[in-house]
Amino acid sequence: MPHRHISRVVLLVLCTLFIVAARAGDGGLIIGTYRTVTVVDGDTFKIEGLGRSIRFLCIDTEETPKRGDVSALVEELRRQWPGIYTRERGESAFPIKHDSPFGYETAMWAKQWFAEADSVRLERDVTSQVYDYYGRYLAYIIAFKKGRAVNFNVECVRLGYSPYSVKYGPSTRFNDAFVAAQKEAQAARRGIWNAKSACYPDYTERLAWWGQRGAAIGEFDRRFADDPRYFFLGRDGEYERLALASSQTVVAFGALGAIRQARFPYLVELMHKNKLSCNMVFFETMQPLFAAIPWTTFAQRFVYVRGKVKVYDGKPELVIESAKDISLTPIVLAKAR
Repeated sequence: MPHRHISRVVLLVLCTLFIVAARAGDGGLIIGTYRTVTVVDGDTFKIEGLGRSIRFLCIDTEETPKRGDVSALVEELRRQWPGIYTRERGESAFPIKHDSPFGYETAMWAKQWFAEADSVRLERDVTSQVYDYYGRYLAYIIAFKKGRAVNFNVECVRLGYSPYSVKYGPSTRFNDAFVAAQKEAQAARRGIWNAKSACYPDYTERLAWWGQRGAAIGEFDRRFADDPRYFFLGRDGEYERLALASSQTVVAFGALGAIRQARFPYLVELMHKNKLSCNMVFFETMQPLFAAIPWTTFAQRFVYVRGKVKVYDGKPELVIESAKDISLTPIVLAKAR
């Protein structure tokens, strides 16, 4: 058996084992139950006994200073707010993350909220997506207070400390609860929905941007999730699966990363996991093609890329033929014969 074929077989087995382990391990949706929670900010916690960090699903609280004289830094932010945010955002076409007075208030609230919990349970949204870009667990945190289970992620939205974030897709398990929680917070003008709060001034933009991304993810899942020729980079196992599709024409769906054009070949990243991306490759003869693609239009959006898979040094790459092979709208492959 040729060595190259053996490598593919091994990769396929490892990919399959990884997906099965992700779905079956830790009791399916349950990551574990813990007693000690240390709050860093509104959506960053350290949990004693957990082997890796966490990104909490469907919330995105504001940042807070974490070093130096925090109280003094927060007071300085209050004096300069929202001017300091406006200056830091500058010409950015998209809202940014920045320390804010409301971020500090959120962290203080979260510390008090968890001080009243007897224990917490971390749960996944789905068994097929366990880790985020940085290898953190994707999780809901369920707190037990006097025997009652309370979903912190939903409460954070209901009390106005975070919007319902669909930047990486809506909640599979709790979408209705998140939608109702945000409507309640908006109607009551709580937290970020109160004009008097020293919070980010651009939530209308932020939610429109996230909603656009969430809608794109939803459309991909509805139309292509069961087609093996389509790959959602960023999801567990998809990079490994793409590497097995050498010489095949496929469509990859994902977010653009770095664009490297200091020398040929030009490389454009389709982001998967930290330090692990799929490159689109443009050789010197493809310079006109590279120049014809409106890269700025695709920034911070999910894109479809059609191309032939080439494996270089064990990593999958995509070779495209036309500017039409990169699109914000679905690229439909001809039906397989």
